[in-house]
Amino acid sequence: MEQRRFSTVVPGILLASLCLLFSAAVAQPQNSVPWRLDDQGNLTIHTSNVTAEPVFIPLQSKGTRMELLALRAKDGTVRVAFNTCQACSGSPRAWFGVEKGGVVCQNCGNFFPAEQVGASAHGCNPLAVPGVQPTATGDITIPAAVLAAHASAFRNWKREMP
Repeated sequence: MEQRRFSTVVPGILLASLCLLFSAAVAQPQNSVPWRLDDQGNLTIHTSNVTAEPVFIPLQSKGTRMELLALRAKDGTVRVAFNTCQACSGSPRAWFGVEKGGVVCQNCGNFFPAEQVGASAHGCNPLAVPGVQPTATGDITIPAAVLAAHASAFRNWKREMP
């Protein structure tokens, strides 16, 4: 009788232990989140967690839905921009989708390689965030006032949020 109980309990304990180990291995650590919004509305992007795959950061400012995008360019720098096209910002489809090596405007169809994201403050480009320079290391902080100042670029924006 003792032998039978041992042969059913031990495999059950081993299976439960393996399940716990596996779930711990696939769970992401808390610091893997690429961005954080503090209580004052300042946005911090943790650049060590940004890859070549664009990260889309949904926000609200002044009651307006908006979004930023961050991605790592081939030169290793992290590029940040508002997720709206400067030339198309009045259009409901003035947001960027992912395309290999960069992003493409869903309104005008223009492609921008990662190296151009956030690089220009004029013309048909992803809307640059003032004061943010490409960086290879160090977190990027965008003040709440800067986010609020650019909320109007998103007033007609109709991007479906994931």
